[in-house]
Amino acid sequence: MNRFTRWLSLTASDWRLLIAASLVQVLTAFGLRTMSLPTLRRGAARLRLLAHFILRGPEARVIWAIEASGRRLAGVSTCLVRAIVADLALGSPERPLRLTVGVRYEPGGRLQSHAWLADRDRIVIGGSTADQYAPLTVWDSLFA
Repeated sequence: MNRFTRWLSLTASDWRLLIAASLVQVLTAFGLRTMSLPTLRRGAARLRLLAHFILRGPEARVIWAIEASGRRLAGVSTCLVRAIVADLALGSPERPLRLTVGVRYEPGGRLQSHAWLADRDRIVIGGSTADQYAPLTVWDSLFA
């Protein structure tokens, strides 16, 4: 199926999720460039009801929208941005999530970092290579 056919097959709900995920990722990326991560997370926690409203839907579709729009926002959407947005969209006081930043050495000695979001022992987003990284820091949910 080519790209155009896939676009035509998306529902209005899919488009709404893609647009909302794109907007929240751009705003989060801007926030990360203008303030510290703890400050951004505190501010984001105050906006969680809005994030839950605009990024509402089944968990799998919300994650799909964050990942799909993030791939098209190269240079703006990073694994950290996606993890923060997923925490905003999926976290709640009843479901505290953990944001982890890990590091690893690449061949050649370069240090590489990666962020992912976990629900207990299950990685929600950013998990395809998370087991290759040593956790550097872990933040409890925005809602803890």
